[in-house]
Amino acid sequence: MTTAIILCAGSSTRFSQGKDNKTLQILDGKPIFMHSVEKFLSCGVKKIILVVKIEEKPLFEKFLPKEGIFSFVVGGNRRQDSVMNALKVIEDNEKILIHDGARPLVSADLINKIKDKIAPHTCVVPVIPSEDALRIQKYGKLYSIDRSKVFRIQTPQGCVAGELKELYEKYYGEYFYDDAAAFEKSGMDVISVMGNKENVKITTKEDITLAAFFLKRNQGRKEF
Repeated sequence: MTTAIILCAGSSTRFSQGKDNKTLQILDGKPIFMHSVEKFLSCGVKKIILVVKIEEKPLFEKFLPKEGIFSFVVGGNRRQDSVMNALKVIEDNEKILIHDGARPLVSADLINKIKDKIAPHTCVVPVIPSEDALRIQKYGKLYSIDRSKVFRIQTPQGCVAGELKELYEKYYGEYFYDDAAAFEKSGMDVISVMGNKENVKITTKEDITLAAFFLKRNQGRKEF
């Protein structure tokens, strides 16, 4: 069985200074998080765990369809704490897909590519090559970076539940920006699949406009 963990308990600081949960904002007639829920269901993922703030749980529940198996866990202080809370209710041998609830345009093709590559001792991540010239700041100066070696990382990220649980327990004092970083820290494999430019993360309100554009452009297509 493959379980999807959808993270919806973020602070939304850059979106609304923390006043509104961006995953509950309406995009094309439904909350942002529901776009991901429906896409995972379309890929045969029957078990979905939503990580939310406890006081917001009723706001999410009212949008969920009757089909599928849904459960909730409470978010933690850090992203990895939120993931860990979900891992505690998942069997160690299950394959998992961990996704940002603020990425509403994840495609079925991407979900299936990642799901098919999940294996023991491996974390699978979607990546987008950088198209821009890049610089890094050191000691007050900017230095060029070889953009062919730099990638933007997306979600969902896939792995075996028990392995990630063990890593987050082992490296509890570390801070990880994503789940693959824990695998990297341990020396286990992190493998990539090509991501999708339309799999944007809603960070500011301007990003909703971009996502709405992609949705409108894709109207009439069977899949995006």
